[in-house]
Amino acid sequence: MFAVMWLGLALGGSVQGDAVAADEVTKGLLRRAQYEQVAISPDGAYLAIAHRENDGTLVTLLDRKTLKAVSQVDPGERAEVQVLDWLGPEQLIISANRVSGDYASPTVMPQLYLLNIHEKHPKLLSSNFVGTIEGDDKHVLVERCKTIDGKCHMELVKLDITHLTGTGESVAISPIEGGTDFLIDHTGQPRFAWAVTEDNEEQLYVRRGEGGWEKVGNDKDAHFFSQPVGVSRDNRYAYLISEKPQGTNVLERYDLGDGSRQVVLSDTRSDPLSIVASLDQIEPIGANFGPGRPVQHFFDPKQTDSQWRIALNAAFPDSMETVVSSTADGNWLVIETTSDRDPGSFYLFDKSTKHAQLLFHGKPWIDASSQRGTDEFSFKARDGLPLTGFLTMPAPGAQLPPMVVMVHGGPYYERDDWSYDRDVQVLAQHGYAVLRVNFRGSSGFGLDFQQRGYRQWGGAMQDDVTDATHWAIDNKLVDGRRVCIFGGSYGGYAALMGAAREPGLYRCAVGEAGVYDLGKMYSWGDTHRYKYGVNYLRRVIGTDKAELAGRSPVAMASSITIPVMLAHGTLDGRVPIEHAKAMRDALVKAGHPPIYLEYPYEGHGLVSQAHLEDFYAHLLRFLDANTGAATAAVASSGATAAKP
Repeated sequence: MFAVMWLGLALGGSVQGDAVAADEVTKGLLRRAQYEQVAISPDGAYLAIAHRENDGTLVTLLDRKTLKAVSQVDPGERAEVQVLDWLGPEQLIISANRVSGDYASPTVMPQLYLLNIHEKHPKLLSSNFVGTIEGDDKHVLVERCKTIDGKCHMELVKLDITHLTGTGESVAISPIEGGTDFLIDHTGQPRFAWAVTEDNEEQLYVRRGEGGWEKVGNDKDAHFFSQPVGVSRDNRYAYLISEKPQGTNVLERYDLGDGSRQVVLSDTRSDPLSIVASLDQIEPIGANFGPGRPVQHFFDPKQTDSQWRIALNAAFPDSMETVVSSTADGNWLVIETTSDRDPGSFYLFDKSTKHAQLLFHGKPWIDASSQRGTDEFSFKARDGLPLTGFLTMPAPGAQLPPMVVMVHGGPYYERDDWSYDRDVQVLAQHGYAVLRVNFRGSSGFGLDFQQRGYRQWGGAMQDDVTDATHWAIDNKLVDGRRVCIFGGSYGGYAALMGAAREPGLYRCAVGEAGVYDLGKMYSWGDTHRYKYGVNYLRRVIGTDKAELAGRSPVAMASSITIPVMLAHGTLDGRVPIEHAKAMRDALVKAGHPPIYLEYPYEGHGLVSQAHLEDFYAHLLRFLDANTGAATAAVASSGATAAKP
């Protein structure tokens, strides 16, 4: 047990609106994963498991051979484990969020601990953990941002058997004021430092050899940025994901000796979505690409680790596999697999025998074979821009199914993807086709594609959603007379704008945590409180008051004649509940009162299991009432309710 236990605050209050009980299928789909992380010790003797019990996450150590528990650590009531990593064969680094305030989930305020597996109590790491040094289990690198000079310092902190030294040896000082990210090489030397200034200037610095910091490029005028993502095993090269003025982002190799750069991987349809690492996670060897199901590409497909990754892909043909942990000798691997049907499974792989042993399904109560599959689709928007999206169909029936158009949030730096989606499964397993489109502005398709969405709230971005809806109807995949639109955050905005602009296309609209008055974004919420946030708003929505009003659902309430449901958390700091109240009042004044739900202690999006179950029970009943679907006739989903 931790020396100090954190006390959680019980959820109080009630939902504003009639309570509706969720069915057993919905409860099972909404329940959080039981097994979240698995890490094998460098010597292969132990497995560290982060798993949910009641409302918190525990860390349990298992004997690798017998899979029997040998010890357990409890970070406290309603705690969340973010980092779980080994420092040598007998020490674990654990990052756990603590409960703070009245929110439904722990506020992201991580405390870092070092746990010796032979001791009862962990030691507190008081600084922000940056990383470890390969082959060194006596030190860690931490980051301290000081108010004196406004810069972040990276320090090497020595770990003693009985205590942690309070201060460390300075390794590097950030060249940038304010919060800074560092990338270190395998000897523990900082090689890159980067940050975004209040003026939205993305700054990147490099240290080559033993010299000082040098600026890499200048975003202020060009707005092209490179993100460091890894260092080669021999510390000769770094790898950067770099923006281009046209087309998709590319993966570059940066020579730390002479500063030269070379594109090593690119794809005409997709940015590098994630890095593929070597089996020991030391260096990048490729990347995942694709507007649909991701496909792995390698720097050198004939290299040994690339061959192993190709073989693992073949061994799990219906999933994406990721090596999340390995022993020091590389013989034992922990592999996590995910897919559109599987929320995640962990396997222990023995390279010597080429045998994979299932350890845990993340959600063992879900039968992946009974989940609904997701397919990519593509089409051209009305202005000719190529777009892609995903369509998940319900179990086949005698008639064309009703459809829910589900719009992602963001809208920038976010995208819909092929992975398992809880919300999609809830809708699909209750008889609805679910359409998601990566409209202009979405991430993953290059800088130019993202910028095409700037100042297009309610404009071209909304047209893309409309065009995708017509694509599904025109191809006779769904019943065009029974289509509703639903989304959270920006998606909630798009749902209400869809209702205002396309009253004949949608039968109903649902907004959760949505923005409904664009002009108020400069005075409500947390975005406008910082110079960076104000500059961001000016860039993406503009400052013209008439234009903002003309693209705000709250000002278009008289045009919204279809049924509407609104849901919002009372403690939402990003999009305050005043947005939902203003939208409700405007609809009431227009003579079309909505169904209105408030959830106490919730922030930007729902977290509490009870609140999620209530919201989705309301959502399904609302959709059924407006599309004529029959939720009672739910096909077998392989999901059961959470057990008490």
